[in-house]
Amino acid sequence: MTSYGSINIVDEAKPLVEDAASPSAKKAESSSSSPSSQSIWSRLTFQWLASILRIGNEQNRLEQEDLDCIPLPDDLQTDEVVATFNKHWEDELKTPNPSLVKALVRSFGVEYLQAALLKLVHDLNVFVGPQVLHAIIDFLRDPEAPLWHGLRLTLAITCSQILMSLCLRHYFFKCYKTGLRIRTAVVLTVYKKALLLSAAERQTKTLGEITNLMSIDAQRLQDLVNYMNSIWSSPLQICLSLFFLWREMGPSSLGGVAVIIIMVPITKTIAQKMGGLQKILMKAKDRRIELNSEVLSGMKIIKLQAWEESFTDRIATLRQAELSQLLYYYVIASLSGMLWAFTPMAVALATFAAYIWTGHTLDVASALTALALFNVLRFPLSMLPRIINSIVEAALSVDRITSFLMSQEHKPIGSNNLNEFGVRMEMVSAAYESKKPKPVTEEEKAGIDKDWELAILKSLNRHADTRIRKLLNKHDSVASAEKDEIDNLLALKRIDFECKPGELIAVVGGVGCGKSSFINALLGEVQEVSGKTSVSGKLAYFAQSPFILNASVRDNILFAHVDEPVDEELYLRSLDVCALRHDLELLPFGDATEIGEKGITLSGGQKARIALARAVYHQADITLVDDALSAVDAHVAEHLFEKAIVNELMSKSATGSQRSVILVTNAIQHLNHARVNKVVVLQEGEIVEQGTYKELAADSGSVFSRYLAVVEGTGVSDEDMGEMIESGSGTPMQRKRSSARRSSVKEPEVLKPQKLMTEEARAAGHVGWDVYKAWFLAAGGIYIPIVIFFVFTADAGMGVVSNWWLTYWSDNGSGRSQFYFLGMYALINLGVAIVNLIRSLFLAFIALTASKSMFRDMLASVMTAPMSFFDTTPVGRLVNRFSKDIYTVDEKLVETGGMYLRTIFSVISTIAVISGVTPVFVLFMIPMIMFYMHEQAFFTISYRELKRLDSTSRSPIYALLGESVDGVAVIRSFSAEETLKKRLTNMLDRQQHAYFLVCAAQSWLAVRLELVGTLIITFTCLSAVAEQVISGADPVFAGLAGLAVSYSMSVTQSLNWSVRMASDMEANMVAVERIQEYSKLEAEGDRRTPVDSSLPKGWPSSGAIEIKGAKLRYRPDLPLVLKGLDISIPAGSKVGVVGRTGAGKSTLMVGLLRIVELAEGSIEIDDQDIRQVGLAKLRANIAVIPQDPVLYSGTVRTNLDPFEEYSDDVLYEVLLRVGLYNGSKKAVTDETSSLSLSSLGGTATRISSLADEVAEGGGNFSVGQRQLLVIARALLNGSKVVIMDEATAAVDAETDASIQSVMKEEFKASTVITVAHRINTIMDSNYILVMSDGKAAEFNTPKKLLETGGLFRDLVQAAKSKQAMK
Repeated sequence: MTSYGSINIVDEAKPLVEDAASPSAKKAESSSSSPSSQSIWSRLTFQWLASILRIGNEQNRLEQEDLDCIPLPDDLQTDEVVATFNKHWEDELKTPNPSLVKALVRSFGVEYLQAALLKLVHDLNVFVGPQVLHAIIDFLRDPEAPLWHGLRLTLAITCSQILMSLCLRHYFFKCYKTGLRIRTAVVLTVYKKALLLSAAERQTKTLGEITNLMSIDAQRLQDLVNYMNSIWSSPLQICLSLFFLWREMGPSSLGGVAVIIIMVPITKTIAQKMGGLQKILMKAKDRRIELNSEVLSGMKIIKLQAWEESFTDRIATLRQAELSQLLYYYVIASLSGMLWAFTPMAVALATFAAYIWTGHTLDVASALTALALFNVLRFPLSMLPRIINSIVEAALSVDRITSFLMSQEHKPIGSNNLNEFGVRMEMVSAAYESKKPKPVTEEEKAGIDKDWELAILKSLNRHADTRIRKLLNKHDSVASAEKDEIDNLLALKRIDFECKPGELIAVVGGVGCGKSSFINALLGEVQEVSGKTSVSGKLAYFAQSPFILNASVRDNILFAHVDEPVDEELYLRSLDVCALRHDLELLPFGDATEIGEKGITLSGGQKARIALARAVYHQADITLVDDALSAVDAHVAEHLFEKAIVNELMSKSATGSQRSVILVTNAIQHLNHARVNKVVVLQEGEIVEQGTYKELAADSGSVFSRYLAVVEGTGVSDEDMGEMIESGSGTPMQRKRSSARRSSVKEPEVLKPQKLMTEEARAAGHVGWDVYKAWFLAAGGIYIPIVIFFVFTADAGMGVVSNWWLTYWSDNGSGRSQFYFLGMYALINLGVAIVNLIRSLFLAFIALTASKSMFRDMLASVMTAPMSFFDTTPVGRLVNRFSKDIYTVDEKLVETGGMYLRTIFSVISTIAVISGVTPVFVLFMIPMIMFYMHEQAFFTISYRELKRLDSTSRSPIYALLGESVDGVAVIRSFSAEETLKKRLTNMLDRQQHAYFLVCAAQSWLAVRLELVGTLIITFTCLSAVAEQVISGADPVFAGLAGLAVSYSMSVTQSLNWSVRMASDMEANMVAVERIQEYSKLEAEGDRRTPVDSSLPKGWPSSGAIEIKGAKLRYRPDLPLVLKGLDISIPAGSKVGVVGRTGAGKSTLMVGLLRIVELAEGSIEIDDQDIRQVGLAKLRANIAVIPQDPVLYSGTVRTNLDPFEEYSDDVLYEVLLRVGLYNGSKKAVTDETSSLSLSSLGGTATRISSLADEVAEGGGNFSVGQRQLLVIARALLNGSKVVIMDEATAAVDAETDASIQSVMKEEFKASTVITVAHRINTIMDSNYILVMSDGKAAEFNTPKKLLETGGLFRDLVQAAKSKQAMK
C-alpha cells in the first residue's frame, strides 16, 4: 500500500449529526425547570420563565446553552411532532384529494380546541365592562346610591379583567405552541420531500421556491394560528355587541347592522384582491431570492469574470419589480385599513342617526355605553378582514405546500427479475427532463404534460424509423433540422446493457453523448420512456461534480454512516487508496478540518478524492463512478484507478460476494487493464460499440480506436523524451525527489479543530440608536421621526376629540339641534379616517424607501466583499439576510412599528384623559409606572436575546437545504436521507427552543402588564367613586368620569401591546442591524482606479507577466500558500503548470486576478503592477476558464454575454467553435468552421439558439457542455492573458485535443497559462512551471526539464509508460 505520510486525526471532530444523548442528559438535569413540573400558580402566571429572564439580565446576553435551564417540552420535540403529523398525512395520501389542512387539524387540533374554549370565556367577559360602565355612570348621577354599590361594581370589573387576562394569555400560549408544531411539521416534511423529488420535478422546483416554502410559507401558517379563532370569535363579538346595543339603543341599532351587512361583500372583494396581489408578490419574491441564492453560491466565478455589476443590475431589476408589487399591495391595504377603521365609526354614526331620527335625545350613560360597545366592536370588525386576508394568504401557502408535497417522487430502480447483484438495462430510452417547458400556471400544466408526452412518442417513433432505415440501408428522407429537433429530446436511445457481479465496465464517449444520463438512468434520476432497468444490490455513487457537505473531512467520508460505529481499519484504508494522507497533513486539523460549503476551500482533486473515499467506505455491491479521474494529476489518477477502483471497489464484500464497478471516464489510457471486463462506447445517447479493450482497439474503423488515435496523436512522443528513457533508472515513483519537493511535507501540529465557517454575529444588549438612525436615514432623512410624531399625535388627538364630542353632545344636546351634533361627529370621524389613511400610506412609503436603500447597500457591499468572506460564510446565512431579514424590513417592521406607536399614543391619551377628569389618579399612576418600567426592562433584554437566537438559528436550516438539493442524487444513492433528516431535526430543535421561550416570554409579560391595566381600571373606578362620595352626584362629572372609565377599559390591551410591540419592534430592528452588518463589509479593493484611464486601450497589449517574491495566504489566520514565487513569463508564451495537490497551482490564478491580495511581493503585467489597476479592468481583461464550470439561470445569451456587448452572429460563431452549435449563420465562414469542434463529430452539439433556457446552476447541461460554454466565454474575451485551470478535465480526449487546437489558433498571440492533469495537454507549451510547496521548483522549456530530470520528467515518463502499455 502506497504511503502518503502520517495522518493527523483529531478526536474533537464536529459530528455531522450531534449526539442525541446530549440533549436528553441536559433535559434530565433541568427537568425541575420544566413548565409541567411547576406549581399551579407558577404555570398560571408563567413564573417558571423567570429563571431564563434572570440569566439574561445578569449576563446582558443569552447563549444557546443558557436555554437548557428550561428544556423544550416533549410534545414540541421535532421527532414527536413530525411522527404525529406523518401518521395523519399518510392517511390523507390514501384519499382521492389529500388535504394538508385536515392532516394538520387531526395532528394538532386538540390543544387548539382547548385554546378556543379559553377564547370563548375571554370574549364573554369582554361585555362585562360596558355593562358595569353604564351602572357606574348611573351610580355617579344618583345622590342616594350607597358606597358599597360603587365598590361592588369596581370589584366586578376588576375580577372580570383578571379572568380575561389569564384566559387570553393561556389561549395565546396554546396557539403559539400549535403554530410552532405546524411550522416544524411543514419544514421537515418539505425537506423530506425535497430529497424525494423526481428528476422532472427538480427541474421545475427551484431552490429559491423551496426555501420560500420552508421560510415564508411555513411562517405564514404559524402566524395565522394565533388569530385563526377570530373567524368565529369576531362574528360572536359582533353579534353580542349588537345585542347589547339593541338593549341600549333599541331598534336604532339596526342602522349599525345595515352598515355591517353592506361591508360583508366589500370585505370579500377586498380579500380576493389582496389574495391575488399576494400571489403575484410571492412569485416576485421567489424569482428574486432564486437569483440571489444562485449568485451567492457562485461568487467566485462572478468575480473571476468581473460580472458583479451585471448581476447586481439583474437582482436590482427583480427587486424593483418586487417593491412595485409591494407598494401596490400597501396602497390597497392602507385603503382597506382606512375603510375598516371607519367602519365602527360608521356603525356608531348610523346608530346615533337612527336614534335621534326616531325622536330620542342622546343620554350620557347610553352614549358612553354605546361607545364602549363600539370600541368592543372595533376589534372584531378590524380583525375580521385581516383574518380573512391572512386566511387567503395562508390558503395560498397551503396550496403551494400541498402542490409541492404532491409532486412526483423519485422511484428507486427495483431488482425486478435479477437474481444476483448487478445491473440490467433492456431497450431503455430516456428523455431530457430539462427540455420540458415549465408551466406558468396550474391550468397550463395539463396541456404541457400532454404536448410533452406527444413529443416523446414522436421522438421514439422517429428513432425507431431511423433505426429501421439504417438496418435496411435506406436513405433517411426526413429533414435534418426536424430530425435534430425530435431526437434532441432523448438522452438515451434503446440502451441494452448488463453488468454482472465482479465486472468492471467502462463507459466512454464524447461531450454530451449521454454518459452521465446513463449513470442517472441506473439511479432512477432520468425519465425512462421505454424499456426496463433493473438494479439489484447496495449502491454507491460518485457524481461528476463531487458532492461535499459543510462538515469535517471525516464526516464527509463517513456520510451515511456518521451515526454508526466507525470501522477505523476501513476508514484508514479509504484514505490510503484515495491518496488523502498527504492532503490531511496540509490541512490545519487533519480529517477534523471543516470543509467550506460545496467544498469551496478544497481543490478539485481533493473534492474528487474525498468523494471517492466516501464510496470506498460505503462498501457497496455496485459502485457508479462518473469521471473520478479527470480532476487529478496523471500519477494520482493511476493510483486511484489501481488502488481505489480496481483493488478496493472490486474487492469481495464482507459476505464474500463479488462487487461491480461501472466507470464513466475520459481517461481511456487506464482501460487496457486485465480487470476491465468491457468498454461501452456511447454516441448521441446510443451504445454504438461494446466489447473488450482489445476487441475495440483492434477494429480500426471503431469509434473507440478513433479516440485512441487522438490520445496517441497528442501523447508524449519518443522525440519529446529524447535520450531520457535510456538514461533514466528506476520507476518514476521510486526515484528520489529533489530537496524542494521533500520540504513540502511537514509534520502536522496536533491542534484543536476550529470552525472554518464563522459563527453568525449577534450583537449584545439593546439595539443601538445608530441602528434606528440608519433606518431613518435610509427612509429619507433625520426629519422622518419628527413627521412620524406629528402624524401619530394627530391620529391620537382626533380620536380623543371624537370621544369627547360624544360626551359634550350628551351633556349639551338640549341647547342645539341633534343633527348639528351628529354632523360634527360625522366630520370628526371622517377626519379620523383620513388621518388614518395618511398615517398608513406614510409608514408604507418610508418603510419601502428604507428597505430599497438598505437592500441596495447590502447587495453592493456583499458583491464587492473579498472571497475570504464567502469562504467562511455559509450561503444559507447570506440567503437568510436577503430573504427573511429583508422580508422583516419590508413588511414586519412597518407593521410592528406602526402598531407600537399607535398603542403608545393611545396609552398617553388615555392617561391624559383619566388624569384630567380625576387628578387623584396621578398618585396611583406613579407606582404603576415604576412597576411597568421595571417589568419592561427586566423582560426586554432576555426577549431581545431570545429573538436573536431564534433568528440566527434559522440560517443553518436554509444552508442545509441548499446543500441537500444540490446533492440529492448522491444522498439517495447512499441512502443518507435519515442522516440528514437527523441533522435538520437537531437544527429545528435548537431553533424551536428559542422560539418557544420567545412565546413564553410574551405571555409572561402580558400577564403582568394586564395586571397594571386592571389596576388602572380599578383605580379609575375608585377615584370616581371617591369623588362621588366627597363631592356628591354631578351629571357633568358623571359624563367625564364615564369617559375616563371607558378609556381605562381599553388601556389594558394598549399597555400590553405597547411593550409587546416595543419588544417586537426592537427584535425586528435586529434585522436592520444584521443588514447593516453586511452593508459595511470590507471591500476587496477599488473596482476602478485613476491608473485605469492611463492604461493603453486594449491593455494588456502583449501579456508579459513578472512575478516577484509573491507570497499569498487565503486568510490572515492561515499559513502561506505561495511562499516566494519568482518567475518571468515572456509575452505570448504558453505555460503549462503542474504539481501535486496543495502545491499552489490554482493559487497562481487567484493571485493574478487579485481574488486574494498578495501578502508580500508583486505581480506585473506589461510592466504595470496589478495592485494599482482597478479590479473591474484587471479581471475583465484576463480571460479565465476555471475548473468548476458554473452557469446561471437565464438563457445561453445571458450566460455568454451578460453585458450585451456582442451581436448574435458573434455569439453563434463562438458556440460553433466549441462545438455546441451546428446551425448556419452568415457570419460564420468556412474558415471558422474548419477550426470548430463540430468537425470532429459534433457529439457536444446541444444548443439550438441563444434563447435556449439555462436552468438553475446549468443543471440541464452536462458538465462537459457547461465547460464548453465557459470556454466560449473566454473566446469572446480575446484577451492577451488567458488562464485555463483544468479547463478540459471534464471532456474526452478528442474534444480536449480540438479545444487545444482552437485555443492555439485563437490565442496564438496571447500569454496562456494552463493548469492541467493531462500531460499531453501541456507538452507543446513554451514553458513548464512545476509548483512545489508554493514555489517554482522547476521552470523551463519542456526539453530542458526532460534533460535535467525532476518531477516533470517523472510525470512524462509515467505517461509514456502508460502509452507503451496500451
